[in-house]
Amino acid sequence: MNHPTTPLVSICCLTYNHAQYIHQCIQGFLMQRTTFPVEILIHDDASTDGTAGILHEYQHQYPDKIFPLYETQNQYSNGYQNLMDIEFNYSRARGKYIAYCEGDDYWTDPLKLQKQVDFMESHPDYSVCFHRCKHLNTYTGQLSNDYCSRYFAQNEDGVDISFEMFFDRWITQPLTMLFRTADFNPEWQKRYHYYRDMHEIYHLLNVGKGYLFAFVGGVYRYHHGGIHSMLTDAQFCKTALPIDKEFYKVNPSPFTKKNYLETLSDCIIYYAKHNKRQAIRLMIDYFNLSHDFRATSKFALFIIKQLRMRK
Repeated sequence: MNHPTTPLVSICCLTYNHAQYIHQCIQGFLMQRTTFPVEILIHDDASTDGTAGILHEYQHQYPDKIFPLYETQNQYSNGYQNLMDIEFNYSRARGKYIAYCEGDDYWTDPLKLQKQVDFMESHPDYSVCFHRCKHLNTYTGQLSNDYCSRYFAQNEDGVDISFEMFFDRWITQPLTMLFRTADFNPEWQKRYHYYRDMHEIYHLLNVGKGYLFAFVGGVYRYHHGGIHSMLTDAQFCKTALPIDKEFYKVNPSPFTKKNYLETLSDCIIYYAKHNKRQAIRLMIDYFNLSHDFRATSKFALFIIKQLRMRK
């Protein structure tokens, strides 16, 4: 494995059975026009669809730039799950900055990295920055905007990310993120059973400021093969409730509390239609946390209404 120069940016990519997407992903890396060296770290988690063969071709073509890591056993199934990047990519990153993109997403702006690094180099008090992206439904082919338009009503080039903004709505996707390697602490994940992108970004925003660029620099794919995309309401509640509950307990604040209460609210509505006992349990949790009698009463009436409709 050749390492001729020290990179300024380490691009970290996780892939599993992304044979139909990985070409476009890697081409997005290779088309970057930068004044600094870049390394591309790709972790293939024992793909069975030919992804590894494609990576071998790129590795042979760009031996000084692309450094894949191949698994013979699937590490996600072996318990690493949302620690994959920390264990297999971040740990071998040599760059001052880390940029992230999964193998089924891709970058579209050849100056993406240059813009982000230029900003970070001139703003040392910022720990992380993002840009906007498009969302692609792979089944319909529909390309839609992200949820950030409201932050750029006056044609701003970019905006600072506040905690209120971060918890208000998922501002962007991890494929847009670039952060300082020195600001990341792998010990963060040890505080959680459910560690996700949300936790990583939250802690980075606690270390320094965050910035969201107005430019669109990539595409996030929605498809059923994705780990977190296209969740049903049932899957959302099963996944989000324990995550947001733990997140609040580890980091009690008005923002994490509000975030957990909103998840409880959504899931009370869902379970009122499908599992009344669970809806009642969550309603009690909601009241114990919020002490909001009015909101709890509305949930109770909704649950009763659903019970009557079933009779």
